[in-house]
Amino acid sequence: MSKINKNIVALGANSFFTDFSTEMILPLLPIFLERFLHATKSEIGLIEGTAELGVALLIALSGFYSDRLGKRKIVTIIGYGLSNIVKPFAFFAQSAAMVATVRIADRVGKGIRSAPRDALISHSSVKESSGFIFGFHKMMDSAGAVVGSLSAFGLLWFLGESEATFRTIFALSLIPGVIAMSILIFFVVDAPFTPAPIRQFRPEALSAQFYWLVAFQSLFSLFAMNYSFMILKAGDNGMVLAMIPLAYTLYNLILFIFAIPIGKMADRFGKAAILSVVYMAFGLGALAMLVGNIWGAWFGFAIYGFFAGGFNSLAKAIISDTAPYELKATAYGVYYTCIGVMTLLSLAIGGWLWDSYGSHLLFMISSLAAITLSVGLYAMRKRFTI
Repeated sequence: MSKINKNIVALGANSFFTDFSTEMILPLLPIFLERFLHATKSEIGLIEGTAELGVALLIALSGFYSDRLGKRKIVTIIGYGLSNIVKPFAFFAQSAAMVATVRIADRVGKGIRSAPRDALISHSSVKESSGFIFGFHKMMDSAGAVVGSLSAFGLLWFLGESEATFRTIFALSLIPGVIAMSILIFFVVDAPFTPAPIRQFRPEALSAQFYWLVAFQSLFSLFAMNYSFMILKAGDNGMVLAMIPLAYTLYNLILFIFAIPIGKMADRFGKAAILSVVYMAFGLGALAMLVGNIWGAWFGFAIYGFFAGGFNSLAKAIISDTAPYELKATAYGVYYTCIGVMTLLSLAIGGWLWDSYGSHLLFMISSLAAITLSVGLYAMRKRFTI
């Protein structure tokens, strides 16, 4: 089997255009919520946390259903279709609740598609190159994100920082979304299989390595913060609004550059060992944001890009290596559910901390926790080999 076959390329192209669409909107939503809809940090954190929990629960259900159905593509199409249709409706949002509805529906679409899509990717990879394959897919994600966030920056720069410009960008995100769906429908080939009987799935059907991974990733997610707080912190550090999508582009560009090298290093030196390096990068990035100036924000976004290039792709590669094929989508579902619950708690608590005590305490806790977990994961890296 070749390292990258036509299905992997088509799935990568689909992700490119989906992220193109998504990242036209994503770096602008926290600013839109805060500046034009007057949302608090707690409300923004709760919106993002609820959206991430919705992703997680739907990944679990769609993964289980995909394994029972014996097909991957149809569930993947439903998920991508929902996300690409609903995002442009942010154009009509008049309240934080309306933005929350659009954001949650978008993430529900991601939740439906992620597990069966990852199982499709896993079907086209082998253990010796799974880090590379998932790194390639992450690279295509981030390439689309670079183009999307650059498009947002360019439109803000030329049209001005008005509410009307934000809404225009939201509407234009429909175009790359339609292209993404066309690629998925006409160029991706399903990988049908004989489903495992429901009675065969028990907790012990998944390996100890899988549960160690879930434990570390869940703890990390509890203490980490997502992109929305990074964007708002950049504003606090003095970065002008029009430059924030450009800083977000830097994050995506670094992700694009390092996604495949991180995967290759993981295949060579061990996925858990490189994941511990990724944890450390996040800790250093959060520390950089604490400097409190524009350069600290730029540096933080750059390091955050390196972190994002490996966090989920390495976890998915470990699951690909350790879960039986007929239960892979279920395993991805269990993993994402745990991450989603912890992310909801993290963002809800983080927003409250920011509103109550300022951003310094939040970023300090995140930094110290990430560095501690990095050391712990590296010390236990041999538990992840089979």
